[in-house]
Formats: sequence, C-alpha cells, structure tokens
Amino acid sequence: MYQITSSNNPIIKELKNLSKKKDRWIKKQYIIEGTKPVREAIQEKTEIINIFYSEKLFDREEGKTLFNELEHEKNIIKLEDKLFQSISNMENSQGIFAVAKFKNLSFEDMKSREVYIYLDEIQDPGNMGTIIRSSDAFHMGGIIIGKGCVDPFNPKVVRASMGSIFRVNLIFEEKANETFEKLKQSGRRILVTSLENSNDINQFSFYNNDIIVIGNEGKGVKKEILEIANSLIKIPMRGLAESLNAGIAASIVMYEISSRA
Repeated sequence: MYQITSSNNPIIKELKNLSKKKDRWIKKQYIIEGTKPVREAIQEKTEIINIFYSEKLFDREEGKTLFNELEHEKNIIKLEDKLFQSISNMENSQGIFAVAKFKNLSFEDMKSREVYIYLDEIQDPGNMGTIIRSSDAFHMGGIIIGKGCVDPFNPKVVRASMGSIFRVNLIFEEKANETFEKLKQSGRRILVTSLENSNDINQFSFYNNDIIVIGNEGKGVKKEILEIANSLIKIPMRGLAESLNAGIAASIVMYEISSRA
C-alpha cells in the first residue's frame, strides 16, 4: 500500500482520463465509486485493477469495515483528500473508488435461449442504469447496446445500476440492420416497442429467445428498425400520460416477459 499526494503523479492523470468515454474504451477500464458498489464488484469477481481511498472513508462505519477487509491488498492506494475529490463523481464522496476492467462482448457471446433487450439510442444515464438494474432483476440474457447510446460505463450509469452492471451481459453492436438480420437468421423475433399499430403486451405471447427493442427517449425507435420488426408491442395505459420514461417502460416489459415467457 502506498500514498499519492501530488497531482503530477501519472496515475492521477490516468484516473482523470477515465472520465472520458474515448479513454475508457482505449483502456477497457472504468471507475466504480462508493462502499457498496466496490464491495459488490469484489463479490462478483469483477477484475479490479486498483482501489483508491481517502481519509473520508473512515467517516462511516461501513467504510471502516471495508478498509479492514482490504488493507492488506497490494492494489490499494491512498489519495490525499483534494486529489480524491478531483477525481470523484459524487457530491458527497464516501472516500473509495476502484478501477475495473470491463468486457466488450459481441453477438457471438449471446446465449441461444434467453431474452435480450436492444437499446436504440438511449441517451439518459439514469434510464440506462435503470434498464441494466431491471435486466438483472428480471433475469434477462443481457442488453444489446446499439449505436448512439450513452456509454454504460459512464460513472452516472454505473451508479444508477446499483451494482447490477457487474452481473448483466452487455453486448455491443453498432450496425443495427446487420445485427437484426443475424438475429432473425438465428430464429429470434424482433419485438419493437411502439405506440402505433401495436399489440398490448398483456395479450401478447413472448418466447424465451425474443429481442425487445427500446427506443430513444424523445424520438422512439428508428424507422429502419420498425420496418424489420416481427411485431410491435406497447404497454396499455388507462391514464392520460401519452408515454412512459424509457427506463420504466423497459422494466414493465421485462417484468411481463419474466412472468410469462
């Protein structure tokens, strides 16, 4: 264990660079911040590069407990408080974050008899985090991240996922038409959420290898994806709201699937 006190330390520069998507993807690394997320990442055997902490970690009992479990690890590094805050993405930091490796899964990594959620330009970190969390809760096969989506390894998404990001398979496919063609050839149905000309999900039969498409918060699903869908589905609503938050809509659809597929 050692301590960093200078902002000129190259490790500090590398940590700050992880706030940028480009640098995260070059290194295939991201930051996990907070006592609970760090503990969960370790429990889920996420590949941890280093763990960083400051004196603030000892302000809370759970921080002291976690430190006692980790203090003999070789990859734990103490940061001077101001340095820690210059990297932290939390307003009220808990004094600990970890740098972890992420997996870049692709179409070939998908399991044959599981439902996957395809995200079409989901841009809000809160929605992305909610969808990852619900995918974990309702035991989906994973999430396919389409082109134009917010980076799921964005610190806000990681925090919003509440630890589920360590358990959910994330598949990255940027060429939608080619991806859906491959999926159809493998015998999967493409089911797209849409408010027009759609089947109510409570009257629809799901299969255990369906692909569910959730669209952009403002624009919905792109026209080219709508045109190749096997079926359009919607959530029936009795109230006056015209639509639902993308994260909530995806969660409701996943619940329906988990209860009936």
